[in-house]
Amino acid sequence: MRASKKILPANQDSLGKCAELLREDELVAVPTETVYGLAGNALSEDAVRKIFEVKGRPLIDPLISHFKNAKSAFEHVEAAEVAERLADAFWPGPLTLVLPKRESIPDLVTAGLPTAAIRVPSHPVLRELLCKLEFPLAAPSANPFGYVSPTRPEHVEKTLGSRIAAILDGGPCMHGLESTVLDLRDPDEPTILRPGPITLQEIEQKTGLKVGTLQKATEDGSPQTAPGLLSKHYSPHTDIVLFRNGRGSEIVPTKGDALILNRKPEQVSGNDTYWLSEDGNLGDIARSFFDLIQKLDRRNYGRLLIEAAPDSGLGVAINDRLKRAAR
Repeated sequence: MRASKKILPANQDSLGKCAELLREDELVAVPTETVYGLAGNALSEDAVRKIFEVKGRPLIDPLISHFKNAKSAFEHVEAAEVAERLADAFWPGPLTLVLPKRESIPDLVTAGLPTAAIRVPSHPVLRELLCKLEFPLAAPSANPFGYVSPTRPEHVEKTLGSRIAAILDGGPCMHGLESTVLDLRDPDEPTILRPGPITLQEIEQKTGLKVGTLQKATEDGSPQTAPGLLSKHYSPHTDIVLFRNGRGSEIVPTKGDALILNRKPEQVSGNDTYWLSEDGNLGDIARSFFDLIQKLDRRNYGRLLIEAAPDSGLGVAINDRLKRAAR
């Protein structure tokens, strides 16, 4: 990667500089274990408004607030016992909980809803930064609204670099998928609003409760219960066409198409064939696909023909992002 004054190495000088910028209500792109986030002081309306403006994000789409630990997170919401159990099991980590909020979190963060989306991230660089701050960070993905999520600092620089104060380099993201969002407004009926790295089965195992899934988000202009629910999202400029898992050998790309498979084929048909993993490992696919789509979106392809993942486990979250990107 070329040298960049905007991308800062993850050292103590950079962490101190980023902390000062955030105290001044500036925005900093930060690494998380999921994707890079566009961070600002979650308790400052001025900083939060900048996040919406820089991303071009509609105010009906709430933000996730990131905390240094569960204790500080639960100071800002009404947490049921099941929330505490889930925090013990999955925090720090890629699980966001939607809970009734206290007045300390501005309504602007929550799209005016009485609930807040909170999580404790596990990325060591972001955790160190949060420990230097006196406030949580609102941090949606660090990209223009609706575009492909960034999983490397250079992704952020290409799209938002000129509009933010700094990009803290934490390397490529471990998961490459946004967090699982779990609705706990009714603690007896938890519902996954957005699938992610923490699966439904894992949540059921830890809670002993039946976990539902959101069937369809509202698209009438009213506030969304959680981020990432709009039907078209995570989309590159290049058109995406999905095909069923396991049908890669049947797909014949036309001139100008790129073919993207789950695993490396036994025979590579040409320079326009790509794969997300060597052997179909879902973790590798999740880590790779936003990064690969970002690269191919700059290569003037007419279409990206992408194989869906197996629709189970982590594949549910991968397919959720692919379907939204393809609409």
